Amino acid sequence: MARNDDKITCGILQEFGTANDETTEDENVDIREMLELQLAEVEMLNSMYPDENEFKLEEPIAVRNIQSFLNGKIKYEYLYSRIGFTVYLQPAPECNLEVVCHLPHEYPTVRPEIFIRSPNMPKENLKELKDATDDYMQTIEAGDICIGIILQWLEENASKYMGKVEEKPKITNDSKVDKLFVRLWIYSHHIFSKFKRRDLIDWGQELKLSGFSMPGKPGVICVEGHSSQVEEFWYRVRRLNWKKIAIKEKEEIDMGDVDVEQFCKFCAFEEKVFDARAGKGREYHMDLGKFYEFLEKKDLGYIFSLYFGVEGKSTSAS
Repeated sequence: MARNDDKITCGILQEFGTANDETTEDENVDIREMLELQLAEVEMLNSMYPDENEFKLEEPIAVRNIQSFLNGKIKYEYLYSRIGFTVYLQPAPECNLEVVCHLPHEYPTVRPEIFIRSPNMPKENLKELKDATDDYMQTIEAGDICIGIILQWLEENASKYMGKVEEKPKITNDSKVDKLFVRLWIYSHHIFSKFKRRDLIDWGQELKLSGFSMPGKPGVICVEGHSSQVEEFWYRVRRLNWKKIAIKEKEEIDMGDVDVEQFCKFCAFEEKVFDARAGKGREYHMDLGKFYEFLEKKDLGYIFSLYFGVEGKSTSAS
């Protein structure tokens, strides 16, 4: 299903003057060659998993758009799509996996984004499997398509992580037993990529978190909510390709029996823009005075110095 926010997101990017985003950060990468390899790999995976219950493209139009670019029908700066798909595996009768894959335009020169879900694997075991998969992916030489290899590794090894599951009453919502509130402040060297920006918003909404992301250089992300959901958000974020990504501050509060909304400073997770100004090349910067005013209104002004090393100053005071 096509996303309704594509036009909005891309319009913002054009306003910032960043049509050539992180997908072209390495000038030595031949994007055409990378996309041709991606289409070949998708065709191969479709033949390996021909049943619609085994392989599902997120947006079939993404493949058509990439083909249009390769055929010279659209320019690269108007290629807003990337390939994403889910492969459903069953390495053993009791082991079901959903392997979600997103391919940055410069893949396979950079790692693919892979997320694993399992409805019947214990949470700690699933975390170990995710870490082991990530370690295995690091052993694959950059430049080689690797989704098929990783899927084969999961087919052979995932069942080992099932372990013995004790019979316990089923809990349908982890947040009902998660009494720890967490607010996480994340620093990125920059956030320019339209795909990362879209992922951040989608994940925040999917995980029912609140907070914001501020694109540009530097990039700022604040996410808050139940600790288990914040942890999942950070797990996904740090597995993307970044020049630099780090946690600046982590705030934790025992909620007891109080509802999580009582501790949140934000109502939802959204992207925040403060008078973006063009910088060198494809860079753009936010008005930090207005950013500080935004933080102050939320009683979070103290965070400014953690990111920038100086006390904040509002635009109106300058």
